[in-house]
Amino acid sequence: MSRIADTREVILTSDSSSEHWSAAVWDHRTGSILSTYKYAAALSHRSLQLLSDSYVVGADLTKPRIYVWPLNSHTPISNLRLTTPGKVTALSCTPNGAYIVAAISEKLFLWQLCNGRLLKNLSQHYQTVSCLSFSKDSSIFASGGEDGLIFIWSLYRVLNDEHPTPLHTFSHHSLPVKDLQFGHAGARGRLCSVSLDRTCNVYDPGSGLLLLTLVFDVPLSSVSMNTRESDLFVGCTNGDIYRFNLHEPPRGIEHHVQVRNDGNSEGVIVFHGHKSSVVALSISIDCRSLVSGSTSGEVHVWDIASHQILRTIDHKGPITAVFFAKHYDNFRVTDLKPRLQLCNLQRISDDTGKENSIEVITRDRNTTDILNFDSFTEKNIDTIGSGNPTAKKLLEMKEEIYKLKKINTAIYQYSVNNILNKSDKNLTLT
Repeated sequence: MSRIADTREVILTSDSSSEHWSAAVWDHRTGSILSTYKYAAALSHRSLQLLSDSYVVGADLTKPRIYVWPLNSHTPISNLRLTTPGKVTALSCTPNGAYIVAAISEKLFLWQLCNGRLLKNLSQHYQTVSCLSFSKDSSIFASGGEDGLIFIWSLYRVLNDEHPTPLHTFSHHSLPVKDLQFGHAGARGRLCSVSLDRTCNVYDPGSGLLLLTLVFDVPLSSVSMNTRESDLFVGCTNGDIYRFNLHEPPRGIEHHVQVRNDGNSEGVIVFHGHKSSVVALSISIDCRSLVSGSTSGEVHVWDIASHQILRTIDHKGPITAVFFAKHYDNFRVTDLKPRLQLCNLQRISDDTGKENSIEVITRDRNTTDILNFDSFTEKNIDTIGSGNPTAKKLLEMKEEIYKLKKINTAIYQYSVNNILNKSDKNLTLT
């Protein structure tokens, strides 16, 4: 079973050198390179992203530009102009690839990728935004900056309110926020943050409550949680990685992590291996492997149970991104049929109120049925299982409508045959 779990994930990395490629895909079991994304500049810190199962995106390290590669191609899309209003300092997209948020200095820009519209320009931070993260259900996203502030935004409010405001504002960090990550339970999951002030905070995005503060002896630079949200991994500027068990939290909100001489502490395990700041962490879906990247250009793949390094992937420059990703078939197909439609990005918001057409791409379905309500109800009622409560309800409603039509027809016939005929007879007698 573990073998099946291993084969469905790969590792994506990027570094600041771009000597041979801008980003690469690796087999985490062997450390061998599977594919590369070339012919572009180096990518900025944590800007490497996957757009669903179709594209790889990343922001230029020095220029106001975003690159897009098809998942199966070394070459970026040449006829797509993704120019931004300034150099991107952080980047994140919804898991389905519908929206992308880019931080440019202290401002946030939200685009809809299918038509390239700039939907919102958010300005809430006082200093440069250093990290962005979307929840797994795309309903909310968080921004953290060098001002130590963290804002949680509702995507719905940002899209629909004229002047959207954050759902929650957190000001518990006193130094720049270096990394953010939502848990795997969507908006009901946890939000973790780390800062150079040596603290790691765990928040409840729904209520806006601070649940836990972990205080360490060194500045923190990266954070990650496993899919069960049971283990929290924190990367430090000295190269150490801490593993903390969230299922056995301390009684108080604030907890000072004290490491013993043997390198461990109660409830905490230390992973020693890096010699410089750990800037990126990611955990495999089966919670067995951890991947970490440092400013010295090393990517380590760890066995979490034994906290030993399984293999090391060396890069030419400081790591800017590393994470586990699903091993989509599109990584190796010859003819890519993307689910997403991409357009050039607007640099100025278009608030004219005009309707915009959106191209809908679907597979194995007649496109004329997409907006046809009957195709989802009447035509499919007979094909839905008889035990489906929705199907039963639809059938009952159709029968009720048929009965009402018969009653209306009978009332009409009665009116014609009796009331109108009697009126005609009375007229004839007079």
